[in-house]
Amino acid sequence: MGKRETSPFPFPLSRMRSLLAVHAHPDDETVTMGGTLARYSAAGVRTVVVTCTDGELGWQGGLTPDDQRGRVGGIRQRELEAAAARLGISRLVQLAYADSGMAGTTDNMRPGAFWSAPLDEAAARLARVLADERPDVLVAYDETGGYGHPDHRKAHQVALAAYDRLDAAARPTKVYLVRIPLGWSRHFVRALRAAGIPAPGSAPTGGDAGPEVAEVGVDDALVTTTIDVRAYVEAKRAALACHASQFGPQHFLMRMPPALAAELWATEFYSRVVPPVAPGQPPETDLFAGLD
Repeated sequence: MGKRETSPFPFPLSRMRSLLAVHAHPDDETVTMGGTLARYSAAGVRTVVVTCTDGELGWQGGLTPDDQRGRVGGIRQRELEAAAARLGISRLVQLAYADSGMAGTTDNMRPGAFWSAPLDEAAARLARVLADERPDVLVAYDETGGYGHPDHRKAHQVALAAYDRLDAAARPTKVYLVRIPLGWSRHFVRALRAAGIPAPGSAPTGGDAGPEVAEVGVDDALVTTTIDVRAYVEAKRAALACHASQFGPQHFLMRMPPALAAELWATEFYSRVVPPVAPGQPPETDLFAGLD
């Protein structure tokens, strides 16, 4: 299984700062941290996005299941490339696993699905990308995967296992997990509903939360790092529109008025896990804080 790569904005490999983010499906890079990617790309940071699956089960159009398997991966690849261009991403790497679908479905454990892939195999493939890029900062999902999707949870496991496989000298200096703080999640849902937009209460980033997920979000106290991305909300919105197969005009995220999006998406949230945050340490506002 070979990986596919595109470089809409290739930068020379030099001593510029670099960030590598691991995501499950095309569009996750935008929904979870599009503002962060746009902010650091605009600052000259080399930004690399690794997408683990082709996302072919996410199709919301009128294709039959057989047609879907043959065409949707290509559609979402093109959408990902367009979104990457909007965000200024330097390099895309796709590990090209099949989309796993939700827990308990027949797709979840089929051959080639990301959820069923051996952890060591997937981690070794990602570790090779990390060794090639030598990023200063690695960003992954947290242990919940955001909203319980098996591919998100597997991406978290694979990212941390890949980090552990690296020699100490090759490891990123800092590792962060994307967080959805519960306080923000609840405010997000309330604000959209107050605007007449029917946001799902169980999944602010989508309608397919796992059956064990009653409400999306983690304790606000787990957030160690907040990134101000208010200047890049429009870039995030433009990138999200590139994922048209997932976010049609009636999707609740696309129905947000610009002013409401500017408020709700002004900040993106993370937990730093490497190096550990010392008790009493002030909150960070920069993923590269402390690097020479």
